[in-house]
Amino acid sequence: MLLLAIDTTTMVCSVAVGEEGNLMAEYLLNINKTHSQRLMPLIISLLKDSDINRKQLEGIAVAVGPGSFTGIRIGVSTARGLAQGLGIPLIGVNTLEALAGVGASYPGLLCPLLDARRNQVYTSVYRGGGADLEEVEPPQAISLANLSRKLMSYGEEILFLGDNLPAFRKILKPALTDYYREMPFSASLNHASSVLLRAFVNWNKKGATPLYALNPFYLRLPEAQRRLLERQKGVEE
Repeated sequence: MLLLAIDTTTMVCSVAVGEEGNLMAEYLLNINKTHSQRLMPLIISLLKDSDINRKQLEGIAVAVGPGSFTGIRIGVSTARGLAQGLGIPLIGVNTLEALAGVGASYPGLLCPLLDARRNQVYTSVYRGGGADLEEVEPPQAISLANLSRKLMSYGEEILFLGDNLPAFRKILKPALTDYYREMPFSASLNHASSVLLRAFVNWNKKGATPLYALNPFYLRLPEAQRRLLERQKGVEE
C-alpha cells in the first residue's frame, strides 16, 4: 500500500511517501514559513523526484493534532482534498503518537512534548519497548510544573521528545533529576515519516478514517473561540 504522509502540526512542514516498512522519500522544512504556501509545492516535488504519479497513491496519512491550530487545519484540509479528489482512503494520526513512535524501542516511558503556549505543553505518556506503544497518560494540555510532579510519581527514567526541548529542559531536568532523558534533536523533530509509520499501525488496527470523521484534534479551543465564550459568559453574568 503506497501512502503519502503529511505533518504540518508544528513549525516543521514535512511530507513523505512509502510503503509499510519502506520509506521511499521524505522532505522536511524547519523554517519560519507559512505551511499554506509550502505544503502543496513540497508534495508535488516529492512525488516528481520519486517518479511517483499521484494516481499511484493508495492512501493519504495526516497528523491531525494536537499542535498549531492553523497548521492542523492546513494539513487536514489538504489531506481531505487529495483523498477525495483521488478517491483513496484517509488515515488520521495523533501527532503525539507519531512523535513517540520514534523512540518506541526504548524500554521505558516516552513523553512527547509540543508547545501549547499559555505556559502549557501538549503531551501524553507512553511505554515503549513492546510490540506497540502503550498509552500511560492520555493526551492533555498541562503546565510543565504539573507535568513534572505527575511524572515524578512513576519513579523511573523518562525519555522526552520534541522540537522545543531546549526551552522545556530548564524546568523538567532540575525537577526530574536523574530520571530525565532526552532524544537527540534531529530525532525530536516532527517527521512525516513518523506519521507514515504510525499510519500503517492504525490501518492494520482499524482501517481507514472516514472522510467525515477526519477532524482536527485540538485538545483546547482555538483562541478566537475561547475569547468568544469568555465574552458570552461575561454578558450572561
